[in-house]
Amino acid sequence: MNAGNLMIVQGGGPTPVFNASLASIIAEGIKQPGIGKIYGAQSGMKGMAEGSFIGLSDMTPAEILALHKSPGAALGSSRFKPTDEDLERSVGFMRKMDIRHLIFMGGNGSMRGAEVVREFCRGMNFDVQIMGVPKTIDNDIVATDRCPGFGSAARYVAQSTRDLGMDMRSLPQPVTIFETLGRNVGWLAASSSLAKIDPNDAPHLVYVPETPFSRETFLADLDTVMRRQGWAVVVVSEGISYADGTPVFEQRIASQNDALNRPLIGGVAQYLSGVVAENLGIRCRSEKPGLIGRACMALVSAQDQADAELVGREGVRALVAGETDKMVSLRPIGDTSTLFELIPLHAAAGSHRAIPAEWLSDGPLAVTDAFLDYVRPQVGELFHYPPVLTGGLQPMGVV
Repeated sequence: MNAGNLMIVQGGGPTPVFNASLASIIAEGIKQPGIGKIYGAQSGMKGMAEGSFIGLSDMTPAEILALHKSPGAALGSSRFKPTDEDLERSVGFMRKMDIRHLIFMGGNGSMRGAEVVREFCRGMNFDVQIMGVPKTIDNDIVATDRCPGFGSAARYVAQSTRDLGMDMRSLPQPVTIFETLGRNVGWLAASSSLAKIDPNDAPHLVYVPETPFSRETFLADLDTVMRRQGWAVVVVSEGISYADGTPVFEQRIASQNDALNRPLIGGVAQYLSGVVAENLGIRCRSEKPGLIGRACMALVSAQDQADAELVGREGVRALVAGETDKMVSLRPIGDTSTLFELIPLHAAAGSHRAIPAEWLSDGPLAVTDAFLDYVRPQVGELFHYPPVLTGGLQPMGVV
């Protein structure tokens, strides 16, 4: 493979550390003599098809550092599904710009997109190396221990759950239902259980898509918690569904569908708050941070940031070493042999990883201690609030 220029393509939803990976790619690419100029495609594959590119080779160390510390997707992202005509135009632009190295940053959909581009380039006799750099807050890419972006989003969920519980202890609101992102997997919602120290702490009930939802069981379990302590925090993943696969709640307005024609997901907490009010006759609020959970830089996890830097840096090094059609896969934390490995793109493309069955529980928090042992080092330390006045002290009585 001759030395040539590098194109970076971001795809899918942003994360708090997406740009940390991007900054790491740029910094490593500038250092490598086997890499010529560095470009970024604006808005992912859409920019590739339209010839809309940004030059990145002349970024200063200060600019790269600022990029590293910013949320979102600095190059712009999209869920654009290219046609053959789009791909043909993309190859034409790459030929013209002497692009010999491609890095796709994204989730399982982006890895599948990388495969499609690879196959099309081969069909047009265009020689290009392709490397996948993983990211997703959903933690659903197969063949990697964890996904950069998840640890920080999980930390946001866990800390927010703990903080919400402290608020409700202060001015008791009967029930609050906290909704997390995650689409059809429950990694984020289940991570809320890290907030719990004392049996009375939030969360009290957690529901994930991997376990079928039962309205009757939910109401009965919530009633039990309310009778015991008079308030409750319930955490639900946006994609929970009934045993027959029907979503508990789904937007049905066509204009709300995304670029892949999928219904806008979310709103289940508000829906269930109405179910609680109607059936249990108690006041119930809903909380839906939504995109804030994938944009909050204040709660970025140190492990997650290190992971994001590693996959970006090693993606460039793998290309320079002549590797292609691979994705940088993270090994389990504590693995003494290696921090990462390169896996074939097809091993990560398309399919998604749910919470393993052996980590699921039929208890109120949905998951076992083994799940929490897996998540805890990714999330890091949470802020802890000693019960100075809220528990364990003897009341003085009326003065």
